[in-house]
Amino acid sequence: MSLTELLADPAAARRALDDGEVGVLELTRAALARAAELQPTIGAFAELSHELALEHAARAEEALRADGARGPLHGLPFGVKDVIDLAGVPTRLGTPRAGHQVPAASAAVCDGLTAAGAVPIGKTVTHELANGMITPAARNPRDPSRITGGSSGGSAAAVGAGIVPLALGTDTNGSIRCPASHCGVVGLKPTRGVLPRDGVAPLAWTQDTVGLMGPGVAAVADGWAALGGGSSAPARDAWRVGVDRATIAAAAPSVAAAVLSGLESLSESGAELIELKLPDLRLAGSASVLAILVESAEAWGPKLAADAAGFGPVVRAALHAGAEIAADAYIEAKRARLWICRRVRSLFDDAALDAFALPTVPVTATPAAAERVSFGGRERSVESLQSTFLALASLTGQPALTLPCGTDGEGLPVGMQLLGRAHRDDDLLALATLAERVIPADRQFV
Repeated sequence: MSLTELLADPAAARRALDDGEVGVLELTRAALARAAELQPTIGAFAELSHELALEHAARAEEALRADGARGPLHGLPFGVKDVIDLAGVPTRLGTPRAGHQVPAASAAVCDGLTAAGAVPIGKTVTHELANGMITPAARNPRDPSRITGGSSGGSAAAVGAGIVPLALGTDTNGSIRCPASHCGVVGLKPTRGVLPRDGVAPLAWTQDTVGLMGPGVAAVADGWAALGGGSSAPARDAWRVGVDRATIAAAAPSVAAAVLSGLESLSESGAELIELKLPDLRLAGSASVLAILVESAEAWGPKLAADAAGFGPVVRAALHAGAEIAADAYIEAKRARLWICRRVRSLFDDAALDAFALPTVPVTATPAAAERVSFGGRERSVESLQSTFLALASLTGQPALTLPCGTDGEGLPVGMQLLGRAHRDDDLLALATLAERVIPADRQFV
């Protein structure tokens, strides 16, 4: 296999490294070169850290040759969303200048991956402060005229383009799951609070979550295990998966068809589909957005007051708006959150569910120049559409994973989202492993 093929296939790269067919330094240089080559097209990286990457690669190479085969991530390159600190590499948060720093220490999640022997090659681009669902600087590797989604769009593009087999992102209102879906990769938002957030820039403290993206479930599961999140759950075929067909039907026809076909494949493989009704997702979306507005204004208010021009105009306006929201509105949003959490918990408990299935995003990746699209018989903001099915897990804090389940008529990826039980992330990954095995990622739906 070529170096480019190895970067897109972590299992093959692991074998090649362990067998001595390729060196860690060679693979790292290939990742840096591919990132630089594709930067004008997809713009995945805010900063490539050549010197740091080669230092880590040299240490990993030495350990591999001295001690033989290592863990699954040893010697593999990874990307870091530019709201997560990587020691010695600028953190710029996607802002003109607000919050910029060169951290002396890395975030705990970066340290966890490097302790497993993974090699950081740089910082991936993000929507400013991770406060948006587009990532304007990045383009979709499947079609560079289209969005990646956001705000972890640079990480999704880097994985989808085969630059790195693993990337860190953050998910406050779907910001891992949205771009992972659009770029045709796997994205995990773990149970909120399990992975540490020290060294990660805040957005909304009640919803911020660090997570992972990879080309397949196995790479994400390896990253999850390396970060101490858990270990692989035993494989099994007896799963109970909740389905709300009316909610799925609210997606674009090709998206709904792909998700329903994927669920049928799961059913044929032994999973039991349980027909249920979710609470109104519009309420979840409103409660999530209001919390983000208020909490981001609280987090960034002092810097906004000191240097308003340090923020871009859209985020600056959002921070001002959040500061003006009345306390009783925020309290009402939290009451709505508690009601939704109780309702979802009851659905899972009463039906003994292992997971609930939804589309990840109601549409596939839209043209980068489009601010509005026709959807459901009316014009809708592209930005607002992205989180339609994502806010629910952001509010409840339960783990959620997206994986490819087909393509639309233009060959653009469709994602299926699986919401698991809180603190049962290993089970969610095991179910996703089955889903990945039985659901064709390239089946086309018009």
